[in-house]
Amino acid sequence: MTASSTHGSKADAGPTGELSNHSGRLVVVSNRAPVRMVREGARERIEPTVGGVGTTFFHLLEQRGGVWIAWPGGKTGRTRLPMPADDPRFALAFVDLSERDIANYYYGMCNRGLWPLMHYMVPNCHFDRVQWTYYERVNRLFAEAALAETSADDVLWVQDFHFGLVPGLVREQQPGMPIGLFWHVPFPPEQLFRIFPWRSQFLSGMLGSDLIGFHTRAYVNHFLTCCERILGLPVNRTRGEVLLGSRTVRVGSFPLGIDVKHFALVASSLKAQVRAQRIRRGLGSPFIVLGVDRLDYTKGVLERLLGFERFLEANPVYQKRVTLVLIAVPSRTKVAEYVALKRQLDELVGRIVGRFSTDGWVPIRYLHTQFGDSELVAYYRAADVALITPLRDGMNLVAKEYVASRLNDDGVLVLSEFAGAAEELTEALSVNPYDLDEIAIRIKQAIEMPAAERAERMKALRAKVSRNSLEHWSQSFLGALAPGMAAAPPAEETAAASA
Repeated sequence: MTASSTHGSKADAGPTGELSNHSGRLVVVSNRAPVRMVREGARERIEPTVGGVGTTFFHLLEQRGGVWIAWPGGKTGRTRLPMPADDPRFALAFVDLSERDIANYYYGMCNRGLWPLMHYMVPNCHFDRVQWTYYERVNRLFAEAALAETSADDVLWVQDFHFGLVPGLVREQQPGMPIGLFWHVPFPPEQLFRIFPWRSQFLSGMLGSDLIGFHTRAYVNHFLTCCERILGLPVNRTRGEVLLGSRTVRVGSFPLGIDVKHFALVASSLKAQVRAQRIRRGLGSPFIVLGVDRLDYTKGVLERLLGFERFLEANPVYQKRVTLVLIAVPSRTKVAEYVALKRQLDELVGRIVGRFSTDGWVPIRYLHTQFGDSELVAYYRAADVALITPLRDGMNLVAKEYVASRLNDDGVLVLSEFAGAAEELTEALSVNPYDLDEIAIRIKQAIEMPAAERAERMKALRAKVSRNSLEHWSQSFLGALAPGMAAAPPAEETAAASA
């Protein structure tokens, strides 16, 4: 299947069943807005928050024109903003959500129901009918906003699990408009997804799309199986299609990339190089192992620390010679599970530091904060090893950022086999994050790896990360959804996964 084989409804299809080349505007739907409103006395200042994927949408909307629909993150008197303010190319439209909406839809159903379900963390799942009602309500609000902003000539690109129902709701009113849904998180196997009380309604909402994108072939296959066994729909696994009567929904793998040029530019700057040297001098250890994550129970942070402790136990020769730098970005601080995780992490760091610290050497440098790209890249440059151990992750862009920052083809990436990126970054040292002994073994292997092998592995990793950049990802998805919206990529890079 090539990027041009974009199947839509019969009403909009040509003789081959392909969508016409749409040249209308792009309309993006996401949970959070790319700006935040900062109050300064009686005045309100607009502060950009975009980075990574958000920056890509900014560029696409500037090129094509259109609308970005999102929640502003709090109360604001504005319903619409021209963007950029000094030279408007598109509009930012706000959907106003009440405190009850946010409590039930976002902190409830999204964070305590769907997030753990998508990451296979069944014991963490909490399903509540009231919260589901609010999830439906918020999805309706966003669908109504999308319908108010679009015509059949536009292209709608919905982002992530927050809006599983939006494609179906919009499809009912705009049957001919191209609708794409990209799933930024994993998608669980059918046996796990079955525990979701509203599974059929959720799948049906997603299938309002023309194209659904996941990071990996495994997630594609899980979704196809759910459609087949839960909804009883015919699927074509070879072509990656779900058949709904006269309409076909395509499902494909589109692994998310990063802005490679940006990270390479920051990494090559004198500021980053000088800061990296200062970090190494400040730690005073010959070897630095780095872990960077949002503080989330899916990221395997506790397992990483226990694996590092096992490494120090098994290799006393490396005590006083290796330091683990743990950067944990605060996340969802209003959710009980995350408060408990922070407490566990603090206690575990304290225990390991108390057990092994000696003669001025501290085994762990724990930083519970968020860094900008410049400071983060300095840590990427300073670290001999990146230890990335999620228990389950849709992709994991930290792994790719570390690779893109290693301009001299040095450093070693140790990556969980359960990260989506592991399917692509096969030259990394693979590790089972549940196996503490294996984590210890991989740390030792990474530290002792010969320079030639390090260079060979990192060179191959950098080539892969460079080819599958963030721009390539967006062009691939849009090229498959609506060929007139983006340059069509090579067929083999956008074809839906085979079984």
